[in-house]
Amino acid sequence: MYVHLGGEIVVPVLDVVAILDVRLVGSSEINRELVDRAVAEKRLRGGGLTPDCKALVVTKQGTVYTSGISAPTLAKRMTHLQQSANAWEAET
Repeated sequence: MYVHLGGEIVVPVLDVVAILDVRLVGSSEINRELVDRAVAEKRLRGGGLTPDCKALVVTKQGTVYTSGISAPTLAKRMTHLQQSANAWEAET
């Protein structure tokens, strides 16, 4: 299953490690370092850290996606998709 991050970006649910509120980037040295490294290593995807960016999604591969969808909304989508995946596995 995939989660839609906005625009034309979708990622596999099982690859998502973290969903961060973009407002935390400026107030946290570690989060800023995460973004800086992603930019330096060309692992930042999406529209970049624009005023429209509301969340960062980090994957197992280390890719960081920007999203115009809020972190709580993305978290709800993830929960719903994980519940659906678990129900599917239980039936098969």
